[in-house]
Amino acid sequence: MTNRAKRFFSILLFEILVIEVEIFIFLFIYEIGQINELYKINYKTDFKKDEPKEKETPIFKPENLGWEIAIANAPWSKRDAHTALVFNDKIWLLGGVGGKAPDYTQNKSDIWFSDDGESWTLITENASWGPKRAHTSVVFQGKMWILGGVGNGERYKNDVWHSNNGIDWIEATSSAAWTPRKGHASVVFKDKIWVIGGVDAKGVVNDVWSSENGKDWILATSDAAFSPRYDLAAEVFDNKIWLSGGVLPGEMGMREVWFSEDGINWEKIDQEFPWPGRHGHCFISFKNYLWLIGGWSGYGKGFNDVWFSKDGTSWQKTVNNGPWLGREDLTCVLFENKIWILGGMITSGDRTNDVWYSR
Repeated sequence: MTNRAKRFFSILLFEILVIEVEIFIFLFIYEIGQINELYKINYKTDFKKDEPKEKETPIFKPENLGWEIAIANAPWSKRDAHTALVFNDKIWLLGGVGGKAPDYTQNKSDIWFSDDGESWTLITENASWGPKRAHTSVVFQGKMWILGGVGNGERYKNDVWHSNNGIDWIEATSSAAWTPRKGHASVVFKDKIWVIGGVDAKGVVNDVWSSENGKDWILATSDAAFSPRYDLAAEVFDNKIWLSGGVLPGEMGMREVWFSEDGINWEKIDQEFPWPGRHGHCFISFKNYLWLIGGWSGYGKGFNDVWFSKDGTSWQKTVNNGPWLGREDLTCVLFENKIWILGGMITSGDRTNDVWYSR
């Protein structure tokens, strides 16, 4: 074989060797890549197996709202026409009337609070504002406020008190500009306390008042578009004051809903509602709905129905009524993302001290 042929075959063998090495390297890299991909898949799968799954937040269906009892007999005595509010992460209960209807002499001045709705602590049996029922209470400017009501001897009041601890109460005024009254409604709206309607010594009223400090009161209107009434209920919803129900002495409860953007001008929702007329009921905003709960027909029948509305116009009833006995002058608060119901007077005239919450 000539030197030229030898050189040719050497070059050919070298090129073949290079090609084989390149093929080997390619296959090696490919296999490594496949192993890595398989490892990633297995790692992710195994990791997800060990990773705790996030609980899906159940969709809230208002028609399925249910109820549980927190306590059947709270340590505070049976009553109605009391008020409750939430302040400093506690439920507070103020005043009311005990005994059995038609006895309205056992007005109370006690104050209780609870961290859980079941265990209750007595703060005082004799608050500075004295025995009263059919008053209102709100939380405003970091304090609890109590307004008006009726005391012993059926004496109507227009006093206003506030407290930052539930023990020490300061009287903002002993005689507000609005007439002494009971069965009115109060809300906090646009950085003011509002007092709406009620009944005074002369009869039912439909005036509306507001105050920036609880002492000095401004008359929004002496004759609102809604007719005079007491035992009405009011709530703030969708940046408006909403008003529902109410009654005239000796008549059936009203089946009306009104709203106002300024407390002066009121507009009626002009339609027939599916719920019966009532007074002494709860009217509360919860999970972007207005809720109307319980109350009194006007002629000795307590309700335990529950209604809700997204806009105050269209109303729907929950699948089940409340498990408690129908009642009036119950009180409702929002606490720990639930509606809580406390006390009230049932159809028989007996007063109650049970506590329920929504689920």
